[in-house]
Amino acid sequence: MKDAEERSWEVVRRAFEELERTPRRRARPRNALLLAGVGAALLTAVLAAVFSPPGRAVFERVREAVGVEHADPALFALPAPGRLLVVSAHGGGVWLAEANGYKRKLGSYDDAEWSPHGLYVVATRRDELIALDVDKGVRWSLARRQVASPAWAGTRTDTRIAYLAASGLRVVGGDGHDDRLLDGRAAAVAPVWAPRRRFAITYVSGRTIVLRSVDGRVLWHRHVDVVPAALQWSTDGKLLAVRSPHRVVVLDAQGRVRRSISSLGSLLTAAAFKPGDHRLAVVARSPVRTELRLVDVDRPGRSRLLFAGPGSFGDIVWSPDASTLLVDWPTASQWIFLRGQRVHAVAIGTEFPRHDDVRPTLQIAGRWCCPDE
Repeated sequence: MKDAEERSWEVVRRAFEELERTPRRRARPRNALLLAGVGAALLTAVLAAVFSPPGRAVFERVREAVGVEHADPALFALPAPGRLLVVSAHGGGVWLAEANGYKRKLGSYDDAEWSPHGLYVVATRRDELIALDVDKGVRWSLARRQVASPAWAGTRTDTRIAYLAASGLRVVGGDGHDDRLLDGRAAAVAPVWAPRRRFAITYVSGRTIVLRSVDGRVLWHRHVDVVPAALQWSTDGKLLAVRSPHRVVVLDAQGRVRRSISSLGSLLTAAAFKPGDHRLAVVARSPVRTELRLVDVDRPGRSRLLFAGPGSFGDIVWSPDASTLLVDWPTASQWIFLRGQRVHAVAIGTEFPRHDDVRPTLQIAGRWCCPDE
């Protein structure tokens, strides 16, 4: 068995070495994300080694070989200004990571998002919506059934929180008053506020994208021929990315289809507009590896490979100053900070403790907020 295990390990080692040497193809068809893959023989060798009985015995050694070499052993500092909320699944709760590397747990919450300007945090438990001051604790709470996906918007003096509950999409004032149902047919996709509009919330109902004012008026609605998984506006409020497992449909501010971004046989697992820009970072996962690409929505056919690796990537988030893109890489138990041409890796296997032995799913999308003001 030992000889078979060593042979399996050698096959996998050579496969990953070959993967690293595979040249990236520059040509890209119009409006598509093509994954630069490896040959079928290489893929077969990797799968045979990993899933044969000896291969299963060395799977953990394969996993340990994945990742960026010379990664920092801990998150010593964020490479760009701001503060980061980290939502750790499997009982890990919500954590705050400061720019100087200081980290602390805010509480055993299921989800959390920043208020405008990063002054407060809105968090959720299964049947409760909670507003927090990160230094002084709970400001108020509201009991509702099956609370999820909070989103806070507004000015320093006038804010609203949208959230999903068992009854549908609801909106409440930033002070916890005037809670009301906005749409009882909203789907379980996180709602997002439209930038540069006064309290207009975007959400999913079936396969329809709806933009509605908090006074109840529907500003527009658009049926899309995909199953929406996530929504995100560009920071100027001119483009809305509707991500589905195999396609990103980009709408303009009036709900008209601007562009469709697809992959070939890959899952699109994350997408995030660069702040102040119409370039969209898109994660595409194939059976061989996962790629992170930057797609210029204004220039069809233009995309650039930012990072690639075996396994899967989790959430991605831009720094507030748009200088840095953070990628969660669960397969390697690393965070990858992409800053220009520089790749900086941080090991986070024990960075955010949890209550079981499962490597936590770390939710960071949209949670890197403004510096202290």
